[in-house]
Amino acid sequence: MPSVNISEDTFRKLSERATALSISVEELVTPALEQLARQHDSHEQKGPPLSGEAWKRELEAWKRDAENRADRYPPGHVVDDSRETIYGEREDGQF
Repeated sequence: MPSVNISEDTFRKLSERATALSISVEELVTPALEQLARQHDSHEQKGPPLSGEAWKRELEAWKRDAENRADRYPPGHVVDDSRETIYGEREDGQF
């Protein structure tokens, strides 16, 4: 099995956290390591920015995907995607 070297202090902190959660250190760190691996994979696959028709095709595919998930939400569900909601916290911090 592969291994990773970390400092004693870091391992101690991880061990204490894992003990508090009644799980092993491996169970504690595996989700974070998997997330890091996925981020790396997604960065490699991005490539140059899309333009023109390629960008439009990606947008249409994204919209179709969202429409295909519509049955997962309760009837009448509306997403509040207003500018005030999205940026409200940032705007509040400016005053």
